[in-house]
Amino acid sequence: MKTFFSNIYSRLNSFVFVIILITVGLLIIVLPKEKISQDEKRVLTRFPVLTQENLFSGKYFEDIDSYYSDNFIYRNEFIEIASKFKKIKGIKNEEIQYFSKSKALSQSKIKKTNKQISKVGVKDKIDTETVNDSIPSDISNEAFENFNSVIVYKNRAIQIFSASEKRFSSFANLVAKYKNELGPNVNVFCMAIPVGSDFNLPPSFKKNREKNSINYLYSKMNPSIKCVKAYDELEKHKNEYIQFNTDHHWTGRGAYYAYLAFCNSAGIEPLTVDKFEIKKINNFLGTLYYYTRCEDLKQNKDYVEYFKIPNATKATCFNENLSSEKGTKLYAEYARGGNSYGVFLGSDYPMMRIRSDVKNGKKILIIKDSYGNAFAPFLCSHFEEVFVVDYRYLKYNILNIIKKYGINNLLFAHNVFVLNSTFTTYQEYKLLNSNFSVKPSKAEPTKSIKDTIINKKDED
Repeated sequence: MKTFFSNIYSRLNSFVFVIILITVGLLIIVLPKEKISQDEKRVLTRFPVLTQENLFSGKYFEDIDSYYSDNFIYRNEFIEIASKFKKIKGIKNEEIQYFSKSKALSQSKIKKTNKQISKVGVKDKIDTETVNDSIPSDISNEAFENFNSVIVYKNRAIQIFSASEKRFSSFANLVAKYKNELGPNVNVFCMAIPVGSDFNLPPSFKKNREKNSINYLYSKMNPSIKCVKAYDELEKHKNEYIQFNTDHHWTGRGAYYAYLAFCNSAGIEPLTVDKFEIKKINNFLGTLYYYTRCEDLKQNKDYVEYFKIPNATKATCFNENLSSEKGTKLYAEYARGGNSYGVFLGSDYPMMRIRSDVKNGKKILIIKDSYGNAFAPFLCSHFEEVFVVDYRYLKYNILNIIKKYGINNLLFAHNVFVLNSTFTTYQEYKLLNSNFSVKPSKAEPTKSIKDTIINKKDED
């Protein structure tokens, strides 16, 4: 009798388990899929295409595994529960929590990029970057974010920065090459942006990693390059809200202080704070929260403060080869939630062109990462035209753009992680040396641009 009931229990157990597997499998197939993870700011894995090469290499089944991992039902809820369990188990320091995990590029991507890098004489292995928020829909599923080491200290997430002098020297050589190609009639600026680790690390950590690295980079710059001392200005205000608690970006206020530093380098009289309309978006949880899933950060939500300039502007954005130009706005004021930083420019477009009511003939082109989004609008109060280029997406020769539009100022605006990346140097060499045949088209009339991440039309 005991064996009989034992067999029934085992069969029932197996039956229930199979039913659960079938139900979950059907739900994964039937339920609608998200293409982009709003929380993780990345493209989710799509179901792989079966090819002979993928099948025999085993990659096809690996990709299927990644697909189900990314599209599992209630995935975010399960991750949230798991993070709570991690917090309560084991021995931990109540004041400092450490997080580290690998989000490296795939081996095939690394090999391909290293091969490309060798063509321009950069020999270091490729480094992924701490960048990107708004991902264009045509970008493949790559690791845009690579937060190698993050600590949470006093309810704030802080990235741990380390650098290679060799990579900084390579970037300094790149900037010198731009200046040499552009000649004496174009001013070239370089602004190294700290990510705030120097200002916020616990006393037990080695400080001034960013400061020493920036000083080294500037020491390698050609004397004709104007180095913007953003670090020094931000350091004066390190106790203010210049860096988010839960996100890897600086705040609008941090960008404002960097704007003061730029004006000092450029011989421009900056606008005082009272000249701006300051607005705020509440309840912002950024990328470092979703990286760590730390409950302490969730209890210390950010707000996004943005300074609206007093000037009238007309903005357009281009596709990667400048064959299409459409209207957009300087501030995407519909941005909310995890996408709130998108209020600055709305997205990481390959290129934006912003025309202001300033009529002084001065034009500037900014080569930037996503830190530049919060910074760029300030310059529209001092330049007739501001061109904003995202080095990751543009596929057009920078020299041709500068010549076509009569631009007389160039600014490299990058955070220290991006400056210390071989990938950045490679990409920007490519923008300088590549020959692109497609010519910019005339502007196409449009009422609005739909931003991929924010997923809402910019209303007139």
